Amino acid sequence: MDHPAERQKKLMGTFSRSWDLLGQSFTVLKSDKELFWLPVMSAIFCLSVTAVIFSSALLVMGPIHSIPGDIGAQKLFYQQMAPFVFLFYLVTYSIATFFNVALVSIASNRLAGGLATLDYGLQVAWNRKWRIIQWALIAATVGMLLKMLEQRLSRFIASVIGFVWTLASFFVVPLLAAEDIGPGEALYRSAEIFRDVWGEEVVGGFNFGIIFLVLSLPGLLLPFVSIRFGKVGLFMGLALMTIYLLLLGVVNSAAQGIFVAALYRYATTQQVSGGFQPDDLAGAWQPKQ
Repeated sequence: MDHPAERQKKLMGTFSRSWDLLGQSFTVLKSDKELFWLPVMSAIFCLSVTAVIFSSALLVMGPIHSIPGDIGAQKLFYQQMAPFVFLFYLVTYSIATFFNVALVSIASNRLAGGLATLDYGLQVAWNRKWRIIQWALIAATVGMLLKMLEQRLSRFIASVIGFVWTLASFFVVPLLAAEDIGPGEALYRSAEIFRDVWGEEVVGGFNFGIIFLVLSLPGLLLPFVSIRFGKVGLFMGLALMTIYLLLLGVVNSAAQGIFVAALYRYATTQQVSGGFQPDDLAGAWQPKQ
Protein backbone atom coordinates (compact mmCIF):
# COMPACT_ATOMS: atom_id res chain seq x y z
CA MET A 1 0.00 0.00 0.00
CA ASP A 2 1.31 3.43 -0.96
CA HIS A 3 2.29 5.84 1.78
CA PRO A 4 0.04 8.99 1.88
CA ALA A 5 3.00 11.15 0.85
CA GLU A 6 3.65 8.84 -2.10
CA ARG A 7 0.00 8.97 -3.16
CA GLN A 8 0.07 12.76 -2.96
CA LYS A 9 3.22 12.83 -5.08
CA LYS A 10 1.56 10.63 -7.73
CA LEU A 11 -1.54 12.81 -7.70
CA MET A 12 0.53 15.96 -8.21
CA GLY A 13 2.44 14.21 -10.99
CA THR A 14 -0.84 13.29 -12.71
CA PHE A 15 -2.11 16.86 -12.33
CA SER A 16 1.13 18.34 -13.72
CA ARG A 17 1.21 15.93 -16.67
CA SER A 18 -2.48 16.54 -17.41
CA TRP A 19 -1.94 20.30 -17.28
CA ASP A 20 0.97 20.07 -19.74
CA LEU A 21 -1.05 17.91 -22.15
CA LEU A 22 -4.06 20.22 -21.89
CA GLY A 23 -1.84 23.23 -22.61
CA GLN A 24 -0.37 21.52 -25.66
CA SER A 25 -3.86 20.61 -26.90
CA PHE A 26 -5.04 24.17 -26.36
CA THR A 27 -2.13 25.49 -28.42
CA VAL A 28 -3.43 23.54 -31.41
CA LEU A 29 -6.98 24.62 -30.64
CA LYS A 30 -6.07 28.31 -30.63
CA SER A 31 -4.68 28.01 -34.16
CA ASP A 32 -7.86 26.29 -35.42
CA LYS A 33 -10.79 27.94 -33.65
CA GLU A 34 -13.43 26.46 -35.93
CA LEU A 35 -12.97 23.19 -34.06
CA PHE A 36 -14.96 24.81 -31.24
CA TRP A 37 -18.10 24.51 -33.39
CA LEU A 38 -18.07 20.70 -33.35
CA PRO A 39 -18.61 20.24 -29.58
CA VAL A 40 -21.12 23.12 -29.68
CA MET A 41 -23.17 21.35 -32.37
CA SER A 42 -22.80 18.05 -30.52
CA ALA A 43 -24.12 19.60 -27.29
CA ILE A 44 -27.09 21.25 -29.06
CA PHE A 45 -28.15 18.03 -30.76
CA CYS A 46 -27.65 15.93 -27.60
CA LEU A 47 -29.68 18.34 -25.45
CA SER A 48 -32.43 18.43 -28.06
CA VAL A 49 -32.82 14.66 -28.37
CA THR A 50 -32.58 14.26 -24.58
CA ALA A 51 -35.53 16.63 -24.16
CA VAL A 52 -37.51 14.78 -26.85
CA ILE A 53 -36.79 11.28 -25.50
CA PHE A 54 -37.59 11.96 -21.87
CA SER A 55 -40.59 14.14 -22.70
CA SER A 56 -41.89 11.23 -24.77
CA ALA A 57 -41.21 8.88 -21.85
CA LEU A 58 -43.30 11.02 -19.52
CA LEU A 59 -46.16 11.17 -22.03
CA VAL A 60 -46.12 7.41 -22.68
CA MET A 61 -45.73 6.33 -19.05
CA GLY A 62 -48.01 8.94 -17.56
CA PRO A 63 -47.79 10.11 -13.94
CA ILE A 64 -46.04 7.74 -11.54
CA HIS A 65 -47.93 7.09 -8.32
CA SER A 66 -46.05 5.14 -5.69
CA ILE A 67 -45.68 4.94 -1.97
CA PRO A 68 -42.21 5.93 -0.69
CA GLY A 69 -40.26 2.75 -0.14
CA ASP A 70 -42.54 0.71 -2.42
CA ILE A 71 -39.96 -1.60 -4.03
CA GLY A 72 -42.47 -3.03 -6.52
CA ALA A 73 -43.41 0.39 -7.86
CA GLN A 74 -39.76 1.39 -8.13
CA LYS A 75 -38.94 -1.82 -10.00
CA LEU A 76 -41.84 -1.25 -12.41
CA PHE A 77 -40.69 2.33 -12.99
CA TYR A 78 -37.15 1.22 -13.87
CA GLN A 79 -38.48 -1.48 -16.19
CA GLN A 80 -40.67 1.03 -18.01
CA MET A 81 -37.84 3.54 -18.24
CA ALA A 82 -35.22 1.05 -19.49
CA PRO A 83 -36.12 1.30 -23.23
CA PHE A 84 -36.04 5.09 -23.08
CA VAL A 85 -32.71 5.10 -21.23
CA PHE A 86 -31.24 2.72 -23.80
CA LEU A 87 -32.56 4.92 -26.62
CA PHE A 88 -31.02 7.93 -24.87
CA TYR A 89 -27.64 6.16 -24.67
CA LEU A 90 -27.83 5.03 -28.31
CA VAL A 91 -28.80 8.39 -29.81
CA THR A 92 -26.50 10.56 -27.69
CA TYR A 93 -23.56 8.17 -28.23
CA SER A 94 -24.24 8.30 -31.98
CA ILE A 95 -24.31 12.10 -32.01
CA ALA A 96 -21.28 12.51 -29.75
CA THR A 97 -19.26 9.94 -31.72
CA PHE A 98 -20.26 11.55 -35.04
CA PHE A 99 -18.91 14.96 -34.03
CA ASN A 100 -15.88 13.43 -32.28
CA VAL A 101 -14.98 11.58 -35.48
CA ALA A 102 -15.29 14.87 -37.37
CA LEU A 103 -13.12 16.69 -34.82
CA VAL A 104 -10.44 13.98 -34.64
CA SER A 105 -10.26 13.68 -38.44
CA ILE A 106 -9.63 17.44 -38.76
CA ALA A 107 -7.13 17.48 -35.88
CA SER A 108 -5.26 14.45 -37.28
CA ASN A 109 -5.03 16.10 -40.69
CA ARG A 110 -3.80 19.39 -39.20
CA LEU A 111 -1.23 17.64 -37.01
CA ALA A 112 0.10 15.89 -40.12
CA GLY A 113 0.52 19.26 -41.86
CA GLY A 114 -2.75 19.27 -43.81
CA LEU A 115 -5.33 22.02 -44.23
CA ALA A 116 -8.53 20.19 -43.34
CA THR A 117 -11.66 22.30 -42.91
CA LEU A 118 -14.85 21.90 -40.90
CA ASP A 119 -16.60 20.60 -44.02
CA TYR A 120 -13.87 17.98 -44.44
CA GLY A 121 -14.39 16.63 -40.93
CA LEU A 122 -18.18 16.54 -41.24
CA GLN A 123 -17.87 14.75 -44.60
CA VAL A 124 -15.57 12.11 -43.09
CA ALA A 125 -18.03 11.56 -40.23
CA TRP A 126 -20.96 11.35 -42.66
CA ASN A 127 -19.14 8.74 -44.74
CA ARG A 128 -18.68 6.69 -41.54
CA LYS A 129 -22.26 7.19 -40.28
CA TRP A 130 -23.28 3.52 -40.33
CA ARG A 131 -20.04 2.49 -38.61
CA ILE A 132 -20.68 5.19 -36.02
CA ILE A 133 -24.23 3.96 -35.34
CA GLN A 134 -22.96 0.38 -35.01
CA TRP A 135 -20.32 1.53 -32.53
CA ALA A 136 -22.90 3.57 -30.62
CA LEU A 137 -25.07 0.44 -30.33
CA ILE A 138 -22.17 -1.46 -28.76
CA ALA A 139 -21.24 1.44 -26.46
CA ALA A 140 -24.86 1.95 -25.39
CA THR A 141 -25.23 -1.74 -24.57
CA VAL A 142 -22.03 -1.73 -22.52
CA GLY A 143 -23.15 1.46 -20.75
CA MET A 144 -26.49 -0.09 -19.80
CA LEU A 145 -24.85 -3.32 -18.60
CA LEU A 146 -22.37 -1.38 -16.44
CA LYS A 147 -25.24 0.65 -14.97
CA MET A 148 -27.15 -2.54 -14.13
CA LEU A 149 -24.02 -4.12 -12.66
CA GLU A 150 -23.46 -1.06 -10.47
CA GLN A 151 -27.05 -1.08 -9.19
CA ARG A 152 -27.46 -4.81 -8.61
CA LEU A 153 -24.03 -6.14 -7.71
CA SER A 154 -21.06 -3.92 -6.99
CA ARG A 155 -20.09 -0.35 -7.79
CA PHE A 156 -16.42 -1.30 -7.39
CA ILE A 157 -16.61 -4.15 -9.93
CA ALA A 158 -18.51 -1.91 -12.34
CA SER A 159 -15.87 0.83 -12.01
CA VAL A 160 -13.03 -1.64 -12.66
CA ILE A 161 -14.75 -3.07 -15.74
CA GLY A 162 -15.59 0.47 -16.87
CA PHE A 163 -11.94 1.50 -16.57
CA VAL A 164 -10.80 -1.51 -18.62
CA TRP A 165 -13.46 -0.73 -21.22
CA THR A 166 -12.30 2.90 -21.39
CA LEU A 167 -8.71 1.85 -22.06
CA ALA A 168 -9.66 -0.81 -24.61
CA SER A 169 -11.92 1.56 -26.56
CA PHE A 170 -9.70 4.64 -26.23
CA PHE A 171 -8.62 4.73 -29.90
CA VAL A 172 -11.90 3.61 -31.48
CA VAL A 173 -12.87 7.15 -32.56
CA PRO A 174 -9.54 7.97 -34.30
CA LEU A 175 -9.63 4.54 -35.95
CA LEU A 176 -13.16 5.18 -37.24
CA ALA A 177 -11.96 8.59 -38.46
CA ALA A 178 -8.86 7.22 -40.18
CA GLU A 179 -10.22 4.01 -41.68
CA ASP A 180 -13.53 2.66 -42.89
CA ILE A 181 -13.58 -0.38 -40.59
CA GLY A 182 -16.27 -1.97 -38.47
CA PRO A 183 -16.64 -1.26 -34.75
CA GLY A 184 -15.53 -4.77 -33.75
CA GLU A 185 -12.26 -4.47 -35.64
CA ALA A 186 -11.81 -0.91 -34.37
CA LEU A 187 -12.22 -2.07 -30.76
CA TYR A 188 -9.77 -4.95 -31.25
CA ARG A 189 -7.15 -2.72 -32.87
CA SER A 190 -7.68 0.01 -30.25
CA ALA A 191 -6.94 -2.45 -27.44
CA GLU A 192 -3.96 -3.82 -29.41
CA ILE A 193 -2.46 -0.34 -29.95
CA PHE A 194 -2.87 0.52 -26.28
CA ARG A 195 -1.29 -2.76 -25.16
CA ASP A 196 1.65 -2.45 -27.57
CA VAL A 197 2.51 1.10 -26.45
CA TRP A 198 1.68 1.13 -22.72
CA GLY A 199 1.59 -2.56 -21.81
CA GLU A 200 -1.01 -4.95 -20.45
CA GLU A 201 -1.75 -2.95 -17.29
CA VAL A 202 -1.63 0.70 -16.34
CA VAL A 203 -2.01 2.25 -12.91
CA GLY A 204 -3.08 5.72 -14.00
CA GLY A 205 -2.46 8.48 -16.43
CA PHE A 206 -3.61 11.87 -17.59
CA ASN A 207 -6.89 13.18 -16.22
CA PHE A 208 -8.38 16.25 -17.85
CA GLY A 209 -11.34 15.87 -15.49
CA ILE A 210 -9.22 17.01 -12.54
CA ILE A 211 -8.12 20.12 -14.44
CA PHE A 212 -11.61 21.11 -15.51
CA LEU A 213 -13.00 20.42 -12.03
CA VAL A 214 -10.52 22.97 -10.67
CA LEU A 215 -11.28 25.40 -13.51
CA SER A 216 -15.03 25.06 -12.85
CA LEU A 217 -14.74 26.25 -9.23
CA PRO A 218 -14.76 29.99 -10.05
CA GLY A 219 -17.97 29.51 -12.03
CA LEU A 220 -19.61 27.50 -9.25
CA LEU A 221 -18.80 30.28 -6.78
CA LEU A 222 -20.46 33.01 -8.88
CA PRO A 223 -24.02 32.56 -7.45
CA PHE A 224 -22.70 32.66 -3.87
CA VAL A 225 -20.82 35.88 -4.59
CA SER A 226 -23.64 37.55 -6.50
CA ILE A 227 -26.40 36.69 -4.00
CA ARG A 228 -25.28 39.64 -1.87
CA PHE A 229 -26.78 41.91 -4.59
CA GLY A 230 -30.25 40.44 -4.15
CA LYS A 231 -32.45 38.40 -6.50
CA VAL A 232 -31.21 40.19 -9.61
CA GLY A 233 -27.62 39.53 -8.60
CA LEU A 234 -28.40 35.86 -7.93
CA PHE A 235 -30.08 35.52 -11.33
CA MET A 236 -27.10 37.13 -13.05
CA GLY A 237 -24.71 34.92 -11.11
CA LEU A 238 -26.60 31.76 -12.16
CA ALA A 239 -26.67 32.94 -15.78
CA LEU A 240 -22.95 33.69 -15.81
CA MET A 241 -22.20 30.36 -14.11
CA THR A 242 -24.18 28.48 -16.77
CA ILE A 243 -22.44 30.30 -19.62
CA TYR A 244 -19.02 29.79 -18.02
CA LEU A 245 -19.57 26.06 -17.48
CA LEU A 246 -20.94 25.59 -21.00
CA LEU A 247 -17.91 27.34 -22.51
CA LEU A 248 -15.62 25.28 -20.30
CA GLY A 249 -17.33 22.11 -21.48
CA VAL A 250 -16.86 23.12 -25.12
CA VAL A 251 -13.16 23.79 -24.58
CA ASN A 252 -12.82 20.50 -22.71
CA SER A 253 -14.41 18.48 -25.53
CA ALA A 254 -12.38 20.20 -28.24
CA ALA A 255 -9.09 19.87 -26.35
CA GLN A 256 -9.71 16.19 -25.60
CA GLY A 257 -10.46 15.50 -29.28
CA ILE A 258 -7.17 17.11 -30.29
CA PHE A 259 -5.30 15.20 -27.60
CA VAL A 260 -6.77 11.84 -28.68
CA ALA A 261 -5.76 12.59 -32.28
CA ALA A 262 -2.21 13.48 -31.20
CA LEU A 263 -1.92 10.42 -28.95
CA TYR A 264 -3.20 8.11 -31.69
CA ARG A 265 -0.69 9.59 -34.15
CA TYR A 266 2.11 9.07 -31.63
CA ALA A 267 1.00 5.50 -30.79
CA THR A 268 0.76 4.40 -34.43
CA THR A 269 3.57 6.35 -36.13
CA GLN A 270 5.77 7.61 -33.26
CA GLN A 271 5.43 11.07 -34.82
CA VAL A 272 4.80 14.16 -32.70
CA SER A 273 3.74 17.61 -33.89
CA GLY A 274 1.58 20.58 -33.01
CA GLY A 275 3.59 21.55 -29.96
CA PHE A 276 3.17 18.19 -28.22
CA GLN A 277 6.20 16.73 -26.45
CA PRO A 278 7.19 13.05 -26.94
CA ASP A 279 7.83 12.50 -23.22
CA ASP A 280 4.38 13.85 -22.29
CA LEU A 281 2.61 11.62 -24.81
CA ALA A 282 4.68 8.59 -23.81
CA GLY A 283 3.79 9.26 -20.17
CA ALA A 284 0.09 9.89 -20.81
CA TRP A 285 -0.52 6.47 -19.25
CA GLN A 286 1.69 4.94 -16.59
CA PRO A 287 2.46 1.20 -17.04
CA LYS A 288 2.20 -0.93 -13.92
CA GLN A 289 5.63 -1.59 -12.51
